[in-house]
Amino acid sequence: MHASTVLALLTASAAQLVAAGGFASTCSDMTYSGTTFTAKCRNTFVDPYYPDAPIDLSKCLANVGGKVVCRPKSPSFKFCDCGLGSDKKILNCRCTDSTGTKQPSSLNLDTCLTNNDGSLSC
Repeated sequence: MHASTVLALLTASAAQLVAAGGFASTCSDMTYSGTTFTAKCRNTFVDPYYPDAPIDLSKCLANVGGKVVCRPKSPSFKFCDCGLGSDKKILNCRCTDSTGTKQPSSLNLDTCLTNNDGSLSC
């Protein structure tokens, strides 16, 4: 195998490893407003470059019985009031359960979100 082929394969494998893990190791400056979570996330294709990477969490999360959970295939992130914890990757919420009571709930967004070369996805 040629050295250039080996290098290309190693580079592709490294990019997949970053994408397969949590976002927090390659993103910084996290903010949350409304249902939009934004971070500056590393893009390995551009030198590295850290563009703003907003994502609408209503497409990734759900309120299940007053608890906020990762659910990208059938999101329903309604009736929750949320904010970021001090480490900026924990989403602290108060979500309405089936009785109408607000329940405290926290979710580590690092388990839900992935950095795909500068773009966040769930």
